[in-house]
Amino acid sequence: MQRSRLAVLLFLPLAFATGCPDPECKDTSCDGSDAGVDGGVADPGDFETNGPYANCHFIQGTTGTQCGELPSFDLSACPRTTLGGAGQEGVFTTHLRGEQSDGGPRYYMQSHSLRNDGGVETFNSWATFSSNMSLTKQFTNDTWFVSRHTTSRLADGGTSNVTWGYAGCSAQDPNHITGCYAVCRNGQTTEVGTFKTARIVPARNESEANGLTLVSESPINDMYDPSYTFGLPVDVYVTKSHAYVVSLEGSYQGWGGLTVFDVSDPAHPRLVNQISADNGYWNGVWAKGDALYIASGKHGVITYDISNPANPVLSQVQVQENVDAHTVFVEGNHLYAMGAPTRIYDISTPLAPRLLGRYVPPGAESYPYAYVHDAFVYRGRMYSYYWSYGMQISDVSQLSEAQGPVALGSYRYGTHRDGTPMLSYARSHAGAVGTYVDRLIAFEGGETWGAHLRVLDVTDPTQVKLISRYRLREEASIHNMILDEARKRLYIAYYHEGVRVLDVANPAQPRELGYFNSFRSEDPMRGLGFYEGAIGIRVPKAPDVTALNAGLLYVVDTSRGLLILRETK
Repeated sequence: MQRSRLAVLLFLPLAFATGCPDPECKDTSCDGSDAGVDGGVADPGDFETNGPYANCHFIQGTTGTQCGELPSFDLSACPRTTLGGAGQEGVFTTHLRGEQSDGGPRYYMQSHSLRNDGGVETFNSWATFSSNMSLTKQFTNDTWFVSRHTTSRLADGGTSNVTWGYAGCSAQDPNHITGCYAVCRNGQTTEVGTFKTARIVPARNESEANGLTLVSESPINDMYDPSYTFGLPVDVYVTKSHAYVVSLEGSYQGWGGLTVFDVSDPAHPRLVNQISADNGYWNGVWAKGDALYIASGKHGVITYDISNPANPVLSQVQVQENVDAHTVFVEGNHLYAMGAPTRIYDISTPLAPRLLGRYVPPGAESYPYAYVHDAFVYRGRMYSYYWSYGMQISDVSQLSEAQGPVALGSYRYGTHRDGTPMLSYARSHAGAVGTYVDRLIAFEGGETWGAHLRVLDVTDPTQVKLISRYRLREEASIHNMILDEARKRLYIAYYHEGVRVLDVANPAQPRELGYFNSFRSEDPMRGLGFYEGAIGIRVPKAPDVTALNAGLLYVVDTSRGLLILRETK
């Protein structure tokens, strides 16, 4: 096997280194009906790129106080009578297609919440109880218009007045609207384009839960109580009868940090400790023995001694400055910290991680927007999940200070109709891998509009094949997943779609076994961003599984905090 030259250059000794899918999935490939494990199907990407979302446009030349307001949009070609029944309250997620100067589109997501009862409304990380933000709404039989106005002070003493305007063009149904938008700064346009927005409501006539029941719920913060704000909860690890929840700085939610619950009685978790991140960003957590590893955006991997599980003590290991670690993963005696590069540590002594080196797969260092979000290590291979660069597969069976990962193959998706890659896609984010007789099967989930589960045959890493898909609404995205390889069950934290449990015994036909809809529009801190709802998930494995937690799922919801669920199927 020929080693990648880039891997050699980057991984230097430290002396030189610095079933039955949801009916909304209409593509025949979703259920594997035309593919088995030995086959393969075409990947259509996460969403269609067929041009503007609506037949309307911003009127060029509109400036001053009218910029971004309703009169600045030409809606003459719109079937506006359809807007009379469009949703006027609730939580909405939005996909924007911005028009760039080179003629190409720019896709990204936003979220907002609208209320008719005088309560707090939100718009893409801003809330109406802020003195610097206000919302304007116009709803009639032929009008659906929302605009956000913010004022902020610049470093040079000047003022920035920004208006975001959304003008509806048509409503496909009460919960789905398309239209045009514009962004204006101090009366001048900075961005225009079209959008599609969806109101998040219970889908597919689902109840709150099926096959899962709520055992307990423990909040991390309270948006309306400044004394109890501890950031946006994002991940959890369960060991020593304690749940360790990490959180990052969130809008109106305080600094992030670590929250520790004693979960020896799952029905009554007990808050025993909280540690502030001190202006940091704590996004991932894992444990090995008496060591707890936290991925931080400022100090890299932070190690705590949890020999007394209720009272984590910062390890004596030197904390690194200005090193970004987004997530962490432990396999055997190695710790993988994902960030701009992936940093790999020897943790033979768990409380004293020793950096072996840094790794970036060939081509990723120069590819636009490429950034590794997570990784899964299984049987000597590392599966790295990159925004824009897809899933990368590397050999990590012979790691040392002199020997780094060896690139084996990749799987990427997301192209324009002429076959050229769409920059910023594929937004691969998380995954898991298991053995099926003589095949290696990977489960991959993206994190964007239309992101869903892909089931891949990775037996030959140079010829990765898509064999099936599982997809729910395009307005909701996957975040994390856990595979119970023995039972062939996949547990997915699916943001607005809550928790999904799949039977993946037949990888060509993933079958939903159960769900828990954790997302409720009326909860605090909804509508502040696209990535809301069920975000983190753990299913305890040996040696952390006990008679008390067998059959339990530990889930983090961005508003509700730590949820403990029990499987009933």
